[in-house]
Amino acid sequence: MNNKWKIVLTGVTFSLALFIAPDAQASTYTVKHGDTLTKIAKAHNTTINQLKQWNKLSQDRIFIAQKLVVTPAKVVTPAKSAVSTVSKSPAVTKAATATTKTKTTAVSVVEEKVESPQNALSHTVMKGDNLTKIAKKYSISVASIKQLNNLKSDAIKVGQKLTISQQSTKDLAIEAPSAKTVEAEINFNQTADEAIEKQLKKEVALPGKVSQQTVRLYGQAIQAANAVLGTPYKYGGTTVDGFDCSGFVNYIFNSVGVQMDRKSSLMYFEQDTTKVAQPVPGDLVFFKNTFIPTISHMGIYLGNNEFIHAGSKGITISNIGEKYWSERFVAYKRLNNLK
Repeated sequence: MNNKWKIVLTGVTFSLALFIAPDAQASTYTVKHGDTLTKIAKAHNTTINQLKQWNKLSQDRIFIAQKLVVTPAKVVTPAKSAVSTVSKSPAVTKAATATTKTKTTAVSVVEEKVESPQNALSHTVMKGDNLTKIAKKYSISVASIKQLNNLKSDAIKVGQKLTISQQSTKDLAIEAPSAKTVEAEINFNQTADEAIEKQLKKEVALPGKVSQQTVRLYGQAIQAANAVLGTPYKYGGTTVDGFDCSGFVNYIFNSVGVQMDRKSSLMYFEQDTTKVAQPVPGDLVFFKNTFIPTISHMGIYLGNNEFIHAGSKGITISNIGEKYWSERFVAYKRLNNLK
């Protein structure tokens, strides 16, 4: 808030106290298709950690139509008295200033309930519709439609009204990306599963057995992984201060002498690994659709259907048979430089 007081003084010493009303409003941003915390942070000149703190996010996952605080509320306290002495010139006009203290407070944001506001963009299910078809039509992911409508499965029925976006159609027209961008995003959503299948089909499955040297390395890797159980999740993390999923795998294998460049789960899946006929403890396991509709998560297989990975709660052991993981499981694979 910019307060300027113009004061005409006739040669006296005047004590002025400014009281500025608190500005309790925070700036918010509504997540759109294709957004990430990195992209939003750059656009609003802030950091991912600040966004997560202001919005009480425990992980980097966001969803379409979610409101995020991008500038926290500022509370300006009353200023201390400022003494301004003005010379004896008649009708002298001068802006009086005061020293103020500004306190920045984090604003708690509660996730919006999945409801359909009157101005929301929606779709009424027709005969022949399914979530994949609807998602393609509106350039949105199936996961986002399910999130917006609180769907526990892919089942929908004729006549059902689905929220597609919580922005008005007017806003969508104003904020619509270029045709080229839309085409690229639609193409990505349409071909994500096809690309995964294509990658796996061109690979020749490796045998279930590995060399004694790899058995030894795998044993060391699993031991190193268990040693960091409980380490917190950290986006982009590759150290014991915090890991993300690919950063964790990168750290573990490099620590036992297996060279791995820092890459994403998708890049490891496509560039550095080959599918296996039968996994052995130490092989890698890949998942899709954890937050984007392609390969988006990985971990180290431990045997007995278990794997160790960097999840939202940090380094933990999970079971691939659990509903969440079984629905997203893609393949077991092995690093190309191991035999």
